[in-house]
Amino acid sequence: MEIRKFKKTDLAQVLELCREVRQHHIDVLNGYFTPQDDAAEQKGFLASLDNENYIALVAVEGENICGYLLADITKAPYLVAQKVAHIGNFGVAKSQRRRGIGKMLMDNFMDICRAKKIDEVRLGVFNKNTGAYKFYEQYGFEPFEQRMQIMLK
Repeated sequence: MEIRKFKKTDLAQVLELCREVRQHHIDVLNGYFTPQDDAAEQKGFLASLDNENYIALVAVEGENICGYLLADITKAPYLVAQKVAHIGNFGVAKSQRRRGIGKMLMDNFMDICRAKKIDEVRLGVFNKNTGAYKFYEQYGFEPFEQRMQIMLK
């Protein structure tokens, strides 16, 4: 298993894997999300190719991409810890889970963040996604902000 930076030639496999992860979220959240829009999904990955404010990694075994992580880096001048990385997209193929791939991606990502002198890492996880929630807790992530919503239709 190799963890490396995303390349443009990875796009088709990454989009297919993103589609699988999206379906998992649709199932877990009882249809909250719409099916994947590939054009919207690929923007961050393609932006990472020539923009230092993105980190895009893939987990590769042979010719197959088994997992991915996409994060963007922002500067928040209103915060003491100004350099913030936000993981916006992270997933491992269902058939490849429980093999340590998510841990390898996260470890590599954290090493990059330390090298880039990132002050803080944030991510969102749905409460009903208990497997992901427990995974992040093992890294030391903890609830930070409560988001609220109201469905009007």
